[in-house]
Amino acid sequence: MFRLACMAAAAAAVMTPTMSAAAQEKAKTIEGVLTLFEGQQFDRQSYRVTKDNPSVPHDFLVGSIAVYPGEVWEVCDKTKFRGNCLTISSDESQIGKALIKSVRAIKVAQ
Repeated sequence: MFRLACMAAAAAAVMTPTMSAAAQEKAKTIEGVLTLFEGQQFDRQSYRVTKDNPSVPHDFLVGSIAVYPGEVWEVCDKTKFRGNCLTISSDESQIGKALIKSVRAIKVAQ
């Protein structure tokens, strides 16, 4: 019985899917990543932020933001975390067209 349980656990481990690089590229949210989208429906151009960035180099106005569940990020309309800042803890699709020039993680899932 023990051997059968060990074999089942090993089979489950082999069959557990991991997210491929291609799947991560298409995913709206990824752990430890904030994604800025030009479109208001998480579409069009996108820019991913994986760490604090005092000068985000994208060249579009942001229409929606994807946040991994449980994470909290701060986005600001000026570089170096200045200007009008907003704390984001869930996906945002109703922000209009925002200028976002700096981003930092407040709480990232671990």
